[in-house]
Amino acid sequence: MMRSLQSIPRSWLYVILIVLLAWPLIKPIGIKLDISDETRRCYEAIESLEPGSVVVFGFDYSAGNKAEMEPQALAVLRHLLRRNVKVIGLAFVEQGPILGEQAFQKTGWTEKQYGVDYINLGYRAGGQGTVAAFANDIPGTFNTDISGKPSTSFPIMEGIKTAADIDLIVTIAPGTPGPEDYVRQVFSSYQTPLVCGVPAVAITQVAPYVQAKQIKGILGGSPAAAQYELLIEQPGDAVAAMDAQSLAHLLIVAVIILRNIGYLAEKKASNNTANPSGRGTHS
Repeated sequence: MMRSLQSIPRSWLYVILIVLLAWPLIKPIGIKLDISDETRRCYEAIESLEPGSVVVFGFDYSAGNKAEMEPQALAVLRHLLRRNVKVIGLAFVEQGPILGEQAFQKTGWTEKQYGVDYINLGYRAGGQGTVAAFANDIPGTFNTDISGKPSTSFPIMEGIKTAADIDLIVTIAPGTPGPEDYVRQVFSSYQTPLVCGVPAVAITQVAPYVQAKQIKGILGGSPAAAQYELLIEQPGDAVAAMDAQSLAHLLIVAVIILRNIGYLAEKKASNNTANPSGRGTHS
């Protein structure tokens, strides 16, 4: 039995691993996670919005980083839907509008009235310069929606001129344009509250802006998305992914422990066999 613990067949481990990975992906477990201060600040910024508030949502990520960034976008959009606010979607990254459309569909926003409760203004090129233009003249910079209709023809855009008319900006951005550009070009002039989602490796880069009170909160990578899903009590893909990762880690730890138990027990048994009296040999 001790030898068996040291040589668990790989095929068994693969089967157990597949089961452990598939289980939470089919039905998220919701293994307890510690909620970071950064994630909680994002949640509180959105939770404080009054019904009818206007939020700009920057879909500033692409297909290449969708796996890490989309769970953040979906969790925040679900929260915004629950808060009954209006959302103006836009992008400074070329693939952003299409990913934004998918995010709106996945989170139930398409059941709302387009052009009244939410809108997708599409993509505008130009990087940081276009972010500055957007802050100074939103309908002038995004003069049409994703379908090509004049943006000012939609009720949601009534009274929206500059960033001063926006209650909160959310940007999910792993690169440039990103949170730094919004701070320089939007917050510095209009003091519009800002929360952002970035890859986990970029948290330290953006953290100083939170300390300077220029950004209200940061979502960092998939762990933050999972934490946010738990805060809004809607476990989704991020929680499922963290559950699967946690269970896989537990399997690795369990295998290491079992093999070490087997090794130590067999070593002890060998020593007893070699020296049944338990006494050492003397010359």
